[in-house]
Formats: sequence, structure tokens, C-alpha cells
Amino acid sequence: MSVTDQPMTRNEELRAEVRKGALEELRPFMPPIRRALQSVAKNPSDIPQLVELFNKVRSLALNPNLTRLPTIARVAGAFEHLFKQLVDKPESMSQSVQRTMAQTVDLLCDLVEKDLREVDLVTARALAVDDQQIALRSVMNALDKAGLKSQALSDPTAALSLSQDWQFDLIVLDIEMPEMSGLELCAKLRALPNYKKTPILFVTSASDFEHRAKMCLSGGNDVIAKPFLATELGLKALTLIVKYKTTTL
Repeated sequence: MSVTDQPMTRNEELRAEVRKGALEELRPFMPPIRRALQSVAKNPSDIPQLVELFNKVRSLALNPNLTRLPTIARVAGAFEHLFKQLVDKPESMSQSVQRTMAQTVDLLCDLVEKDLREVDLVTARALAVDDQQIALRSVMNALDKAGLKSQALSDPTAALSLSQDWQFDLIVLDIEMPEMSGLELCAKLRALPNYKKTPILFVTSASDFEHRAKMCLSGGNDVIAKPFLATELGLKALTLIVKYKTTTL
């Protein structure tokens, strides 16, 4: 009998029952959140709609059942932090933010409705690469606020070498860098056996279609435009890691 075929102990059965009950309590929250998001997407400048969506997300983030669901708790908490900033400064709403919000709602619905496995975010590690020190510090600050361990490098060649020695759960790249662009570095990372499916996020001021197309061709997963909200980048980083670890590994 293999390890996976072994029957659960009584404690494991109890934990599974508690988890199932917690998820059942959360399921009614998801359809209203999705509907509220759709209303905001139709009119992002509608402040009352944004506040309504914020209140629904906040209710989810404060639900006591999340003490039994740490992955959902982390994502929902980061989502709430983004909304706090948007409610205070609605002019910060952008197409990039709207895309991140939609991706987060999709992930939360999957976590709740499909009972995806828990993710160890305590040990998750991100690598940020940008030749501009100010931009690099901004990325590191966002990852730190999201509770993610991270390492920063300004040299893409050094980043490629480090990636061969260490396994990161997320790579955050600038596109325009001297000697080796972020697109080139992404392609080289994808050639490494351990990085074929690791999420790669581009952070760049080049938000036009041509760069987005090149990003996809080089193997990137998503893009966020400068200047970015720290709360948005942190949330996007969490969603990319959780989605990777629950649906790919």
C-alpha cells in the first residue's frame, strides 16, 4: 500500500470535516463578490459600487472560518488591503488593477468551490530582477508587505545563475535592462528544467500591445504596469504563486 493509499487517521478525518464545513460556510460569499466585481468592471469610476465590492471582500476576509483556511485567508486579506487603498484613492483604479481584481476573484472562487489544497506561503520565495535600484526597492517593498520572502538582483546574468542553484516560486522581471532584457532572461529561465512552469511576472512601463505579445511569446505569465500600487503587486504575486502551487505542481 502506498503512502497516498493509506487511510486517514481520526485526527485527519476531523480536520478534513472541519475544513469541509468551513468551505461550505464561505461558498455563499462568492457569487455576490463576483456580481459586484462585474458591476465595477462596467463602471470603474462608480464609487458606491466600489465600496459595495470592498464591503463584500472585507466580510470574506474577516470571516472566522478563515482561521481554518490559511491560504484563502492570505489572499483575501491582501485583496482587502488593495480595496482599502482604492476606496481611499479611487483615481488609482486602472486596467491593470481591474485585471488583478478579476484574477483574484477567480482564484478565490476556485479555492472555495473546488477545495484546492493549502499552499505553504511561509517558505515561498520570489526573485526580483531590475537594473533600476529605485524600482527594485519598490518591488521588494511590495513583496515584503505581502509577507513573501524575496531576493533582489540588478544583474540579469547573475539572476539566471542564481536560479540554477535555487528554486524560486515566482520571478518578477523588468523588461528593459541592459545586456540582457527581461524577455531574453524569461526565455532562458524557461529553458531550465525547474522553471518551465514557474510564474514569471513582468513589471514594466511598456504596457503597449507589442510588449505584451512579446511577453507571452517569451513565456511570461502576466504583466503589471509602472507606476504600480504596492498592494496590487503583492496581491498579484500571491495569486500567481497560489495558482501555480495548487494547479500545476
